[in-house]
Amino acid sequence: MWNAAAAASTACSIGSLIYRSSRLAIVLSYSMPRLSFEPVDIWISNSTRRTVTSVEEAARVLMEEWPGTAAGTPSHMTAQRTCLAALQSERPKAILAARAAFLKAAEEAGMG
Repeated sequence: MWNAAAAASTACSIGSLIYRSSRLAIVLSYSMPRLSFEPVDIWISNSTRRTVTSVEEAARVLMEEWPGTAAGTPSHMTAQRTCLAALQSERPKAILAARAAFLKAAEEAGMG
């Protein structure tokens, strides 16, 4: 099981960002390999369109830029967990699953 405190103490020495949302905590390191996937275009606001191209970027959007009205929904929480799993495993199937979960959450939030 992932230990946020241990990860934070390790990650702080390599320059990382820690995001917390509900019961999830995720450590995104600046030195992590980029886990790219096919681009997903979303609307952050009525006038701001964004293209997300990696698991790291999807996790940041889910934690930092997700609209408050759509935050905490089952698809949003699933996307967060799936991105965390992909960041931990770095396996191609996990990366594809993270993209699919992110896309589903964005569509359900009216951002897709």
